[in-house]
Amino acid sequence: MRFKGVAGSPGVGIGFAALFEEPNLDWKDAEYLGIEGEKNRLNEAIATFKEDVTKLANQALEKHGKGHSDILKRQISLVRDPFFLQQINDLIDGGKVAEAAVNDAAEACAEIYRSTGDERIMERITDIMDARTRLLTLLLKVETLDPESLPPQTVLVGKDIPASTIAVLNLANIAALVPESGGFTSHGAIMARAFGIPLVTGLKGVFDSVKNGDRVIVDGNDGEVVTAPDEETLATYMAKRQSYLEDQKSLNKFINLKTLDADGQAHLLFANIGGINEAKVAKANGAEGVGLFRTEFLFLDRATLPSEEEQFRIYSEVAGIFAPNEVVVRTLDVGGDKNVPALKLPKEDNPFLGYRAIRYCLNEPEVFMTQLRAILRAGAKDKNLSIMLPFVTSVDEVSAARKILETCKDELKAKGQAYDEGVKLGIMVETPAAVFMAEELTQVTDFFSIGTNDLAQYTLAADRGNAKLAKLCSPFHPAVLKGLKKVIEAGKKAKKLVGLCGESGANPQMIPILLALGLDEFSVSPSSVLRVRREIARWDMERAKALTRDVLSLTTTEAITDYLKEALKTAPRTA
Repeated sequence: MRFKGVAGSPGVGIGFAALFEEPNLDWKDAEYLGIEGEKNRLNEAIATFKEDVTKLANQALEKHGKGHSDILKRQISLVRDPFFLQQINDLIDGGKVAEAAVNDAAEACAEIYRSTGDERIMERITDIMDARTRLLTLLLKVETLDPESLPPQTVLVGKDIPASTIAVLNLANIAALVPESGGFTSHGAIMARAFGIPLVTGLKGVFDSVKNGDRVIVDGNDGEVVTAPDEETLATYMAKRQSYLEDQKSLNKFINLKTLDADGQAHLLFANIGGINEAKVAKANGAEGVGLFRTEFLFLDRATLPSEEEQFRIYSEVAGIFAPNEVVVRTLDVGGDKNVPALKLPKEDNPFLGYRAIRYCLNEPEVFMTQLRAILRAGAKDKNLSIMLPFVTSVDEVSAARKILETCKDELKAKGQAYDEGVKLGIMVETPAAVFMAEELTQVTDFFSIGTNDLAQYTLAADRGNAKLAKLCSPFHPAVLKGLKKVIEAGKKAKKLVGLCGESGANPQMIPILLALGLDEFSVSPSSVLRVRREIARWDMERAKALTRDVLSLTTTEAITDYLKEALKTAPRTA
């Protein structure tokens, strides 16, 4: 059988299925031992949980590094969270056994994330339910799978494969991972990409159609899973796997090279990151800087906001990894679709157009100023941090933010604390208003970075999270391409740098267009850096401009994408 899902981690894995099954967590026969008895059971389970997960985290640290160890440690933070624990205890006080209390409290926390409607936040539900499952197995004294005992060429298939399981796998024996649930930005997918393990997720029915020992093919490039393949199909994918491995090996020669087009003209190639571990991966992959540091992930999965000192330490470490090259720090991009429990944001009927990003920050100056002071201080040593404001629609917003930034500088100066006096202030161009006001906005900003995902969404009035609108919400729509052209031209006229931090910057069909329009900086995921560098090297400006002239003369998305497919097939390659 053939299944189509989400390509979560590239590569082609061929092996034999091992089913990762949830243990039997039925507690219907559990006897209520009274409030004291149930709380004693709960406390014993939590103590063992902390001990076990700490051990797993240490194993992950030794095998795979701090970033993956931290994913496990966040589960410990959950069982220490006063809000979560109070919910459990209240349910026990109400007469529920510890198992039911843990389950209901975890479901309540998951529902908070689910209600945001934001894919990246909702994927944190996996971590909550992973912690729930581990607690329930301890309360019920259920035996679980030893992930280190899996044989060579294992394709691990499950309804869900928790990040805590992936973190302790013997990776030498794992050919691929196939969790039915999850998405591209789930912790499991992030870890798989870091480890170089093919992963396909978001498929329904694959778990029930596979038996232990069945041969399985996992194509993490195209998001396909084939079970019980015939010999011809097997041979086809073995050849595809070999081709992919050879292609990956060939990319290594681009790690320490400059990003040059076929004419020898240099371009900036940066990475989008969400934390220290991704910064290290991006640096190892040859990124020349960071075009987008998503700081909102410092604020998630916690009951209290990160302090100035905590933010300062993290920003400083990332700045040090890339010094002297630039790191662009995006200020807090939350509100509406990115809910942070500690902020106690109101629920909105239309969160994508609501109280979010720069709107929230300007209305909550203490939260905003804490972050700005941390960035200013972290940039004092290497002076390579820049500040970027999200979701800007007007000159007034930038002016107000700059005024607050100057106040932060005055505060630090009064305290005698070192900071970067010349820090750059730029904006994300992701709204039609910012496109229409591009020339005026160059007068109050130091740089632009175009966010193509949201720009397409708002320009085309099409929810990018709605699968039925996926074809409509395209960066190749003529209106979006005209917006890109207008913004880049405004930046050129004002001699201000224009970058692009949407994933369309890694699309081979978009790269020659961006080169021809004069984009200064590409910023892509760490895993895309080398492929983008190679793709840029293949294009001379004459060919790129000729292609772009043809593209901009077309009037439909379909005509543009069809033209590009054919043009890239026949275009000569120079690298």
